Amino acid sequence: MSLYKLNIFERQLDNLFAQVSTIDEGEETKAHLSRYLCVRTSGYLENVTRILISNFCDGTSPQPISNYIVKRTKYITNLDFKRIKNLLSEFNVDWSIEFETSITDQQKSSINSVVSNRNSIAHGNNDSITFRDMSQYYNDTKEVCELLKNIIKK
Repeated sequence: MSLYKLNIFERQLDNLFAQVSTIDEGEETKAHLSRYLCVRTSGYLENVTRILISNFCDGTSPQPISNYIVKRTKYITNLDFKRIKNLLSEFNVDWSIEFETSITDQQKSSINSVVSNRNSIAHGNNDSITFRDMSQYYNDTKEVCELLKNIIKK
Protein backbone atom coordinates (compact mmCIF):
# COMPACT_ATOMS: atom_id res chain seq x y z
CA MET A 1 0.00 0.00 0.00
CA SER A 2 1.47 3.33 -1.04
CA LEU A 3 1.13 6.71 0.61
CA TYR A 4 -1.43 7.51 -2.09
CA LYS A 5 -3.53 4.54 -1.03
CA LEU A 6 -3.13 5.55 2.61
CA ASN A 7 -4.58 8.95 1.76
CA ILE A 8 -7.55 7.24 0.11
CA PHE A 9 -7.96 5.00 3.16
CA GLU A 10 -7.93 8.09 5.41
CA ARG A 11 -10.54 9.85 3.26
CA GLN A 12 -12.73 6.76 3.42
CA LEU A 13 -12.43 6.74 7.20
CA ASP A 14 -13.20 10.47 7.32
CA ASN A 15 -16.33 9.78 5.27
CA LEU A 16 -17.36 6.91 7.55
CA PHE A 17 -17.04 9.13 10.61
CA ALA A 18 -19.05 11.85 8.87
CA GLN A 19 -21.79 9.37 7.96
CA VAL A 20 -22.03 7.96 11.47
CA SER A 21 -22.18 11.48 12.92
CA THR A 22 -25.40 12.14 10.98
CA ILE A 23 -27.24 9.08 12.31
CA ASP A 24 -30.14 10.05 14.56
CA GLU A 25 -31.23 6.54 15.54
CA GLY A 26 -29.84 6.70 19.06
CA GLU A 27 -26.54 6.41 20.83
CA GLU A 28 -26.66 2.60 20.90
CA THR A 29 -26.53 2.44 17.09
CA LYS A 30 -23.65 4.90 17.05
CA ALA A 31 -21.86 2.87 19.71
CA HIS A 32 -22.14 -0.30 17.60
CA LEU A 33 -20.81 1.54 14.56
CA SER A 34 -18.06 3.05 16.71
CA ARG A 35 -16.75 -0.46 17.34
CA TYR A 36 -16.29 -0.87 13.60
CA LEU A 37 -14.66 2.56 13.38
CA CYS A 38 -12.30 1.56 16.19
CA VAL A 39 -11.13 -1.52 14.32
CA ARG A 40 -10.64 0.51 11.14
CA THR A 41 -8.75 3.24 13.02
CA SER A 42 -6.41 0.68 14.54
CA GLY A 43 -5.80 -0.78 11.09
CA TYR A 44 -5.13 2.69 9.72
CA LEU A 45 -2.40 3.32 12.31
CA GLU A 46 -0.84 -0.08 11.58
CA ASN A 47 -0.88 0.52 7.82
CA VAL A 48 0.64 3.99 8.12
CA THR A 49 3.44 2.71 10.32
CA ARG A 50 4.11 -0.30 8.10
CA ILE A 51 4.14 1.72 4.87
CA LEU A 52 6.33 4.50 6.25
CA ILE A 53 8.97 2.03 7.40
CA SER A 54 8.81 0.05 4.16
CA ASN A 55 9.06 3.21 2.07
CA PHE A 56 12.00 4.40 4.12
CA CYS A 57 13.91 1.21 3.35
CA ASP A 58 12.81 0.94 -0.27
CA GLY A 59 15.67 1.81 -2.56
CA THR A 60 18.09 2.61 0.25
CA SER A 61 18.70 -0.87 1.62
CA PRO A 62 20.02 -3.99 -0.07
CA GLN A 63 17.24 -6.30 -1.26
CA PRO A 64 17.71 -8.93 1.49
CA ILE A 65 17.36 -6.25 4.16
CA SER A 66 14.31 -4.74 2.45
CA ASN A 67 12.76 -8.21 2.26
CA TYR A 68 13.38 -8.77 5.96
CA ILE A 69 11.86 -5.42 6.89
CA VAL A 70 8.77 -6.03 4.78
CA LYS A 71 8.32 -9.43 6.43
CA ARG A 72 9.06 -8.03 9.90
CA THR A 73 6.53 -5.23 9.60
CA LYS A 74 3.85 -7.18 7.72
CA TYR A 75 2.22 -8.47 10.87
CA ILE A 76 2.70 -5.63 13.32
CA THR A 77 -0.44 -5.21 15.38
CA ASN A 78 -1.60 -3.66 18.63
CA LEU A 79 0.41 -0.51 18.00
CA ASP A 80 -0.08 1.32 21.24
CA PHE A 81 2.37 4.00 22.32
CA LYS A 82 4.89 1.58 23.80
CA ARG A 83 4.94 -0.74 20.79
CA ILE A 84 5.37 2.15 18.34
CA LYS A 85 8.17 3.62 20.43
CA ASN A 86 9.92 0.25 20.63
CA LEU A 87 9.48 -0.41 16.90
CA LEU A 88 10.94 3.00 16.05
CA SER A 89 13.92 2.39 18.33
CA GLU A 90 14.67 -0.85 16.45
CA PHE A 91 15.31 1.26 13.36
CA ASN A 92 16.62 4.49 14.81
CA VAL A 93 16.85 5.50 18.47
CA ASP A 94 16.48 9.15 17.44
CA TRP A 95 13.07 8.32 15.89
CA SER A 96 11.96 6.81 19.17
CA ILE A 97 13.17 9.78 21.18
CA GLU A 98 11.53 12.27 18.82
CA PHE A 99 8.28 10.32 18.94
CA GLU A 100 8.30 10.16 22.73
CA THR A 101 9.05 13.86 23.14
CA SER A 102 6.62 15.03 20.43
CA ILE A 103 3.49 13.04 21.21
CA THR A 104 1.04 14.61 23.62
CA ASP A 105 -0.48 12.79 26.57
CA GLN A 106 -3.88 12.97 24.89
CA GLN A 107 -2.55 11.45 21.66
CA LYS A 108 -0.80 8.72 23.64
CA SER A 109 -4.00 7.99 25.57
CA SER A 110 -6.05 7.92 22.37
CA ILE A 111 -3.90 5.41 20.51
CA ASN A 112 -3.69 3.25 23.63
CA SER A 113 -7.50 3.39 23.93
CA VAL A 114 -7.97 2.46 20.28
CA VAL A 115 -5.79 -0.64 20.69
CA SER A 116 -7.32 -1.60 24.02
CA ASN A 117 -10.88 -1.20 22.73
CA ARG A 118 -10.06 -3.03 19.51
CA ASN A 119 -8.76 -5.98 21.48
CA SER A 120 -11.84 -5.97 23.70
CA ILE A 121 -14.10 -5.86 20.65
CA ALA A 122 -12.16 -8.61 18.85
CA HIS A 123 -12.36 -10.92 21.84
CA GLY A 124 -16.04 -10.27 22.55
CA ASN A 125 -15.44 -8.46 25.83
CA ASN A 126 -17.50 -5.55 27.07
CA ASP A 127 -16.46 -2.10 26.04
CA SER A 128 -17.84 1.34 26.70
CA ILE A 129 -16.81 3.08 23.52
CA THR A 130 -18.96 5.97 22.35
CA PHE A 131 -18.99 7.74 19.04
CA ARG A 132 -17.84 10.93 20.74
CA ASP A 133 -14.84 9.17 22.27
CA MET A 134 -14.04 7.37 19.03
CA SER A 135 -14.15 10.63 17.07
CA GLN A 136 -11.58 12.11 19.43
CA TYR A 137 -9.43 8.98 19.26
CA TYR A 138 -9.52 9.08 15.46
CA ASN A 139 -8.54 12.74 15.26
CA ASP A 140 -5.67 12.12 17.66
CA THR A 141 -4.62 9.01 15.71
CA LYS A 142 -4.46 11.06 12.51
CA GLU A 143 -2.21 13.54 14.30
CA VAL A 144 0.03 10.69 15.46
CA CYS A 145 0.21 9.44 11.87
CA GLU A 146 1.30 12.90 10.72
CA LEU A 147 3.90 12.90 13.46
CA LEU A 148 5.17 9.52 12.24
CA LYS A 149 5.30 10.82 8.66
CA ASN A 150 7.55 13.64 9.85
CA ILE A 151 9.80 11.31 11.84
CA ILE A 152 10.20 8.36 9.44
CA LYS A 153 11.69 9.92 6.35
CA LYS A 154 14.78 9.51 4.24
